[in-house]
Amino acid sequence: MGVAKRKTNAGMTAEYHYAFSQNGTRYRGVCEGCTSKRQAEEYEKALKDKAKVAASQKNVRVLVEHFRDVLTGGEAIALSEAYELSLAKPRKRMPSDELIRTKRSYWLDFVAFMSSNYPDIINLADVAFKHAEAYIQYLRQNGRFNKTVSYTGPVITKTREYQMKGALSAKTVNTYQQVLTEVFQLLARDAGIVDNPFAAIPKLERESETREAFSEKELIAIRDHADNFTRPLFIIAVATALREGDICTLKWSEIDFKNDIIVKRMRKTGGFVEIPMMPPLKAYLQELKSLAEDSENYVLPDHAAMYLSNSTGVSYRIKQFLENKCNIQTTKVPPNRSRAVSVKDLHSCRHTFCYYAGLYGIPLTIVQSIVGHMTPEMTKHYSAHASIEAKREKMKQLPAFLTLVDSPVETDHSAQDRQQIIQALPAATSEQLQAIKRILNC
Repeated sequence: MGVAKRKTNAGMTAEYHYAFSQNGTRYRGVCEGCTSKRQAEEYEKALKDKAKVAASQKNVRVLVEHFRDVLTGGEAIALSEAYELSLAKPRKRMPSDELIRTKRSYWLDFVAFMSSNYPDIINLADVAFKHAEAYIQYLRQNGRFNKTVSYTGPVITKTREYQMKGALSAKTVNTYQQVLTEVFQLLARDAGIVDNPFAAIPKLERESETREAFSEKELIAIRDHADNFTRPLFIIAVATALREGDICTLKWSEIDFKNDIIVKRMRKTGGFVEIPMMPPLKAYLQELKSLAEDSENYVLPDHAAMYLSNSTGVSYRIKQFLENKCNIQTTKVPPNRSRAVSVKDLHSCRHTFCYYAGLYGIPLTIVQSIVGHMTPEMTKHYSAHASIEAKREKMKQLPAFLTLVDSPVETDHSAQDRQQIIQALPAATSEQLQAIKRILNC
């Protein structure tokens, strides 16, 4: 049709109009700013060129997507649906419900970032390296994209919101990246993904461990001030190095009193640990069982109920106990960070156990098999295998105060007794001498 003025009831229009077709698409409009037909024709030509380029790009994209789907057998998977679909995929270990919720929050934060910054990217396969890189960089510089997070508080059951402020730790950023990488990996074949956009991004170097072991003075303060809620948690934690969730969900069926051993599947890793029970711990657990209303289920039923419905409630009460009753500082603000991190909590008992085990000469390989922590650095020089007998003998060397159970202090009088016996031997009767020989198997 070309450019032309239009006829109206008031006469011909002052402006020129264009109308043309490109690849089946009709384009119409006003040649803005054009005062002559020549200018209007140049305006229309520029629009045609742009439409041609856009159509070409669209055709290439459609072609690439078509062959990608043909070659990989993939189909469109929306970002908003990806995480739930990934849960149906087989994996080495099934995550706990708590871990699933945490990972879901990480994924939804990425979805919110993409929706705000790249609204045209709606499918998993359309996420490119530049999108992944932009999100990870945002996490490193600003923390979560969605600063308002909902959770169930430790005291009330009503869901409330709080503001996430400050930068994330290197470990947390790496965890976000690991979760996102995992989702793309699990759905790669279904979504027709050739390259995982998060896999090529280098992770941050891990910061030093923030948890600190309890000192002997702090352990004594914990023992002296513990109440009915905190006492069993710390007694079990410091004598077994189990994590908070594993202690709260410990069952009587996992405790073998006949062989003095705890066999527990860890909630975090899914692996089993075998932990010999020191005599004070065994006596304490037997006392709990004698008082238990249900000796077939959880060792700590109230703790289990709280942890399974709201794990933060357990952590909150422990923190309040350490700070208010024991005068132990539980948090610190690391250098170049705005948010305080936890340095003393129930998890610190794992570090306390490892610290004193090393102090008393228990080989690291045995410590590893008890705490269930098998890092490449630790296994580089030590074997991952340790027999239950070796564990039991070595754990007997641990100091009594590490059990947190009140027990009478025993004094070694062997040297004094030996001297008294030697002095009394010249005056001993034949019957007494025979009795001494029988005892000594002479």
